[in-house]
Amino acid sequence: MSTAVLLLLAVLAVYRVTRMITQAGEDGPFDLFARWRDFVGQATWIGRGFHCFYCVSFWAGLAAALWLCAFGYAAWNLLPLWWCALSAGAMLIFKVVQ
Repeated sequence: MSTAVLLLLAVLAVYRVTRMITQAGEDGPFDLFARWRDFVGQATWIGRGFHCFYCVSFWAGLAAALWLCAFGYAAWNLLPLWWCALSAGAMLIFKVVQ
């Protein structure tokens, strides 16, 4: 698989996961994400962070970049680059779609 295709798939995955976690109306299976958003609330900075698309995409990008490196799809020395690229790609899609 080419690097460009891999990047596109990973960006789409980060976008989708981030949108499910943060957006009202995206309740998820068994209302899992809706319950999670209700549980964390918005009274603390952690709760507000879970409602922020940009914050969650930052951490989802890290998880995806770690996965890519761990399974040999990307080199470990490029982890920071993949991390930022995946998060930025998800943010770009969010801005265009919103």
